[in-house]
Amino acid sequence: MQKKGITLIATVVVLVLATVLISGFSHNVVFTDVPKDAWEAPYVYDLVERGIVSGYGDGTFGPNAPVQRCEYAKMLVGISDTPISTSVSTPYADVPDWEWYFPYVNSSLSYITGFTRDGELKFAPEENATREDVAVALVKALKVNTSPYKDPAGFLRERFSDVNTISAHNLPYIAAAVDKGYITGDTEGTFRGQDTIIRAEVVAILCRAFPE
Repeated sequence: MQKKGITLIATVVVLVLATVLISGFSHNVVFTDVPKDAWEAPYVYDLVERGIVSGYGDGTFGPNAPVQRCEYAKMLVGISDTPISTSVSTPYADVPDWEWYFPYVNSSLSYITGFTRDGELKFAPEENATREDVAVALVKALKVNTSPYKDPAGFLRERFSDVNTISAHNLPYIAAAVDKGYITGDTEGTFRGQDTIIRAEVVAILCRAFPE
């Protein structure tokens, strides 16, 4: 009787371990273009499991696809637990209320800013987000104190050779994002603030900033 009990316990343990292993590794084959050994894989599947991002209907994630400003608004609103706006109006002339991104853009007003174009306030929802856009909005959403960065240009100049390409008013936010380790430059020693950012990069940045 005792032997049967031990055998039963051992069987249960094996089944439990098998279940854990299967659940732990099964997500690594969700997207055909994000293999488990890809550098972005842990970030992608983490945010997928947290419901922050999803793939396309064809089984791909598109890690190298650019991120639109409206897409980033949705990601940042979701991961920061920002309440979804119920407003029926928006300050932006190019954000119609019938678009899927309308509530997310409205929800992100305090940290993703628009700009004046052709005499109107615009958000440019379908334009590609830049590395500067992403870093600045992230720091604002996290409410990071930027006052310690008295000389943000000097701080960044020690790390990047293209600091002059970063908007002057955004330097403290970029300095904070870099200092906190949310975003890095490239192997050439440049920040590339005005460059388009891709989905793989954004999920990595969000995971660093919002670890579970």
